[in-house]
Amino acid sequence: MLEQRIQQQFFDSADLKYQAAETLTRPIAAAVQAVMGCITAGGKVLACGNGGSASDAQHFAAEFIGRFERERPGLAAIA
Repeated sequence: MLEQRIQQQFFDSADLKYQAAETLTRPIAAAVQAVMGCITAGGKVLACGNGGSASDAQHFAAEFIGRFERERPGLAAIA
């Protein structure tokens, strides 16, 4: 019984991801293009939040400034 409930949670999560992919692909692509346009035009990405969202904004900005898998110049971002 417990194993079935756990398995169902995985199935439900996978179904939700498929639904989200259908719904969110276009708006996410538009957001990526807007951010890329901002950076390539010499602008800065501004991220903000309140409470836990402020931590998300700081992490988001840090991903632009820092480098993960390869050496590259930092990108302009402020949280």
